[in-house]
Amino acid sequence: MNGLARFARAALGIAFVAGYELGAHYAVSTPGLQGVGLALALTPLLALTLAAALQPSRRAWMLPLWLGACAALWMLRAPLARHFEWGLYLEHLSFNLMMAVVFGSTLRPGYEPLCSRFAAMVHGPLTPAVAVYTRRITLAWTLFFITMAGVSTLLFALSSIVVWSTFANYWMLPLVALMFAAEYGCRRFALPDERSSILDGVRAYRRSMRDRAAVEAR
Repeated sequence: MNGLARFARAALGIAFVAGYELGAHYAVSTPGLQGVGLALALTPLLALTLAAALQPSRRAWMLPLWLGACAALWMLRAPLARHFEWGLYLEHLSFNLMMAVVFGSTLRPGYEPLCSRFAAMVHGPLTPAVAVYTRRITLAWTLFFITMAGVSTLLFALSSIVVWSTFANYWMLPLVALMFAAEYGCRRFALPDERSSILDGVRAYRRSMRDRAAVEAR
């Protein structure tokens, strides 16, 4: 994939996420759009489970279950629509907790911290200083996502749904961007000779996954 294609794909992904979040906030803050809000709350879950159900090894049993779940949701659409904001909240909460587990589970003894793994894919064997730094950054991302989940829960429980939606849909991505910027500043201070970023590691990881899939497909 050339640079222009990668840029177009990234721009499309960002536009989709931004459009989804704008739509979710509009549904929350506008009376009478409960059906739209319910559709937005369910779409990511249904899309992910459909992708899993279409896998050849699971299709025979999982696709009928998926269709049955869709039928049940359709029959229950009226009561679910009255409380669609719970679906949006649970979606936001589960994403942050999942990301916290993805990073945090690699901090267990005997495991390689996720950011260390990304750095090793870019640079090869890590120096002790880089290994210590990337472990701390893995911990920082774990705590970041736990904090986002906690703030989301507190706002959902104690404030208006519009205030919660403003945080979840308008502030989440800027806070992630701020976290990347803070990590970059810390890295320039702690490792002045280091020029790569966690995004370089993510790209290396994606390349390795594509290469592995290509080998397995042969």
